[in-house]
Amino acid sequence: MSLEKKGRISKDEYFMQIAEVVSQRSTCTRRSVGAVLVKESHIISTGYNGAPSGFRHCTPETCVRKNLKSGEKPELCRGVHAEINCIIQAALHGTSIKGETTLYCTTFPCMSCLKLIINAGINRLVYKEGYNMENKVKEEMIKESILLIEKFNKTRFDLNKNNF
Repeated sequence: MSLEKKGRISKDEYFMQIAEVVSQRSTCTRRSVGAVLVKESHIISTGYNGAPSGFRHCTPETCVRKNLKSGEKPELCRGVHAEINCIIQAALHGTSIKGETTLYCTTFPCMSCLKLIINAGINRLVYKEGYNMENKVKEEMIKESILLIEKFNKTRFDLNKNNF
């Protein structure tokens, strides 16, 4: 049996594939999201969305938001988002995220996560799927930040240049 070597995947493909695997640990019944925080080409933490550590997981029966639209009343959700869990894991283990850091996320961050990502000093965000992209406040915040944002489909978007 002959195995032909495929071309080497890019670092973005590598880290996004890892984020997709991480998302499989999600305990959310509505959406599985994974995140990988990378500094100088090395993974420093991962995170997925779900109930806080040590809490019982959500089920389709216990989900408080099960009858709401996506993004509606996020304050009711007991889950912690993947991006935040990723930042928390780095902090819990004393790993600095200062410097050239990239967050790979399977879904574009919500408004709350985006603010935390910007404030944490993460330089670059690579995402696979959009989420609430029509939010004008989010759009303005992105334009004002220095965060470089790229959609994973190889099309580069510099949102600071009005490509939102």
